[in-house]
Amino acid sequence: MTIEAHTSEVKSWSVHMSFRDFSGGVARHTITLKFKPNGEPLRFAYLHFIKGGTGHESTLTESSVSIALPYGEFRDWLHILQTEAPLTFTWTVDGSKNKVLGVSLFTGEEPPGEGLADDDA
Repeated sequence: MTIEAHTSEVKSWSVHMSFRDFSGGVARHTITLKFKPNGEPLRFAYLHFIKGGTGHESTLTESSVSIALPYGEFRDWLHILQTEAPLTFTWTVDGSKNKVLGVSLFTGEEPPGEGLADDDA
């Protein structure tokens, strides 16, 4: 296993919400992250929040990463995107298998006790 960690600053994001009524119906929310160029070839991350998503279902290309995450985590990711800046996205891959092992979203430094109001965002 060859583990590689990568980071990029989030430039912008969008949300797509859908429900398809086949085979019992599938609800899915997708957050698309676009990155500022920083030497990494990756330009987009597609975070698919689906029922049954475990983070084990992923694809990685030279320009994008796509991963299925648990449906219940959607609101947490959305809240951070709506309220924090700057944001850094990190993805870890097994380079020998070209498989995504994990993704993370980080905020910039903030003073302790800032409270619910975020004057830095």
